[in-house]
Amino acid sequence: MSFLVLDHLQKSFGTTKVVHDFNLSVDKGEFVSFLGPSGCGKTTVLRMVAGFETPSEGQIVIDGQDVTRLRPNQRQIGMVFQSYALFPNLTVAENVGFGLKVAGVPRAERGPRVAEMLDLIGLPDLGGRYPWQLSGGQQQRVALARALAPRPRVLLLDEPLSALDAKIRVSLRNQIREIQQQLGITTIFVTHDQEEALSISDRIVVMHKGIADQTGTPSDIYNSPATHFVAGFVGTLNRFEAEVVDAASGHVRVAGAGILLERPLPPGKVVLAARPESLQIAPEGIPAEITGVEFLGSVQRLRARVDGAEVVLDRFNAPGEELPRPGARVHLAAARASWLVLPE
Repeated sequence: MSFLVLDHLQKSFGTTKVVHDFNLSVDKGEFVSFLGPSGCGKTTVLRMVAGFETPSEGQIVIDGQDVTRLRPNQRQIGMVFQSYALFPNLTVAENVGFGLKVAGVPRAERGPRVAEMLDLIGLPDLGGRYPWQLSGGQQQRVALARALAPRPRVLLLDEPLSALDAKIRVSLRNQIREIQQQLGITTIFVTHDQEEALSISDRIVVMHKGIADQTGTPSDIYNSPATHFVAGFVGTLNRFEAEVVDAASGHVRVAGAGILLERPLPPGKVVLAARPESLQIAPEGIPAEITGVEFLGSVQRLRARVDGAEVVLDRFNAPGEELPRPGARVHLAAARASWLVLPE
């Protein structure tokens, strides 16, 4: 049986429904990310799990216990907010031990637990400082330690890295993942950053307009998007209008060039798609005109035009390799298995 079950959750504010029939089962120790743009409902679902919002319909079960109507402090949940929410008048150690104090844990037990948490987040010597004396990344680690100190059953993180600069975000997200795996705690992570979700999640729920468009592993979400929204939101995707020549054999034509796919197709017209790293310049294939070249360090990005639409090709940087110049006429191709056929 799943450790955390969200069963037909719905949430309305007045006449506006922001979450529609949301279902999810999470195994114990699993790391699941809610990914989507602002306003898609991901934080509302998280707040319902935490107990800060009451579902209009549906049920929330943690470890076999129905917690749908329980108060937040009755659910044994740890929460990390985007804004850190540390108490400015308390030291780091006092912040970390706050939940233990509220829970009535004896002082003799609180001290060792706080020390354990500070060691876990790599700040063993900063317990006597105040939040204003810490960097943003250090403050967020303290917030994480405070959430973990009472040994919650579920850890919830609401865009905890969005206020940090890029390099610190990468370092801290990796640390969060390492701590989560070390403790084996069931975790829900909310983010709008696809790279974050892809890099640290066991599974991803891509949300759009209050529904879960697709749930799957990072590889599933990226390589086999189930909807047009998922295909466009997660990573860069090139789309091509294709005419089906032979539906049974998967033979299609794009801009006059024949392509043979690995699967049968419906008759008529379909939308093919390919990731930038899947496309390559070839002796024959889809005719295109190079419109621009960008150097991105380890990757060189080529922009091209096919039938008036822009497409993007990514290739690893190879020092000394001569790239086609803007205006060059080329042909584009991809391996048969790389082509995606997008649903209607």
